[in-house]
Amino acid sequence: MDRAAAQAGAYQRAREALAAPSPRENEVVLAVAGDRANAEIAAEPFMNVATVKARVSSILTKLALDNRTRIALLAHDAGLAP
Repeated sequence: MDRAAAQAGAYQRAREALAAPSPRENEVVLAVAGDRANAEIAAEPFMNVATVKARVSSILTKLALDNRTRIALLAHDAGLAP
């Protein structure tokens, strides 16, 4: 029971945290969670590597995270990771 409650709390906290980034930043969150490199993400329309790097940096700041792995884990906790 304790484990299920902790997991439910992590899910809710992750969902709330992912409300902070913009919709376009959340696209990058999902791409990072899918283990895509910046160059792969930049292949999307209207994106380039510099834009992807800026968005990743912004996401890290908004969510008070320190690396891409933490972004992926947060997306996983929110049930959004592929």
